[in-house]
Amino acid sequence: MPQLARKLLATCAGLRHVATSSATSTAAAPASAPASEKLRSSRSREQPPSGQSRETLQKRVLHVRSVGRVTKGGKIRSASAIVVVGNGNGIGGYGEGRANDVGGAVAKATAVAIKNMTPIPRFQQRTVFGDIVHRFQSVTLEIKTAPPGFGIVANNNIHEICRCVGIRDMAAKVRGSTNPINVIKASFEALKLQKTPVQIAQARGRKLVDVATAYYGGNI
Repeated sequence: MPQLARKLLATCAGLRHVATSSATSTAAAPASAPASEKLRSSRSREQPPSGQSRETLQKRVLHVRSVGRVTKGGKIRSASAIVVVGNGNGIGGYGEGRANDVGGAVAKATAVAIKNMTPIPRFQQRTVFGDIVHRFQSVTLEIKTAPPGFGIVANNNIHEICRCVGIRDMAAKVRGSTNPINVIKASFEALKLQKTPVQIAQARGRKLVDVATAYYGGNI
């Protein structure tokens, strides 16, 4: 009898230990779930728009700056970069990145640029809808529409932006400061703030067909 009692007690203790360990594992599982969700959400924010992949996007590293800060312990180097990304068909964005080396700065800027990709209005999928004069800080940017086959006559940074976005015919002139960072920001602001035929029709209370015929010869 004592042996049977000892076996029963040992069996009960083993079952109690299994139940306790299973309860602990189930309680710890929800705590790890938010971490995986955060990782998934951070990766999804860096993904390009639907239907696009990183391989099909056009990337241009337009400006890289390396600086060295002298301290008591020695010279601390850092780098910053600005990158433009686009699909060549009306969607583009730019991003800035800062890191200890140029490669890390470019990688960060590329991720930010992909996250900031937005549609850019285009007339006949090749040029802007009309002449634009836009001011950003000390940069004054003048953009003019162009006929088919004209090409891109503009600042080097604006030229690369147009290639990434998918604008093939355009003329642009930069007046005032030619700081590349401000020129890039001014270009994206000007292209995004274009007045499209839909906006003109809504503002004037007219039909889209009438606006397209009056301003664009019926071809939009």
